Amino acid sequence: MHRLYSFRRCPYAMRARFGILFAELKVELREIVLKNKPAQMLAISPKGTVPVL
Repeated sequence: MHRLYSFRRCPYAMRARFGILFAELKVELREIVLKNKPAQMLAISPKGTVPVL
């Protein structure tokens, strides 16, 4: 299963979540706190921006 790192108020992350919802895909949603980004997310996206799938 894919994992989506997202921030609740980010407009790009909102669009990604809506796209996933409309496509009826199953993903694990991980809401992050921008001040405390998980190491797994930073390994995938060193810039630390969301959304990251």
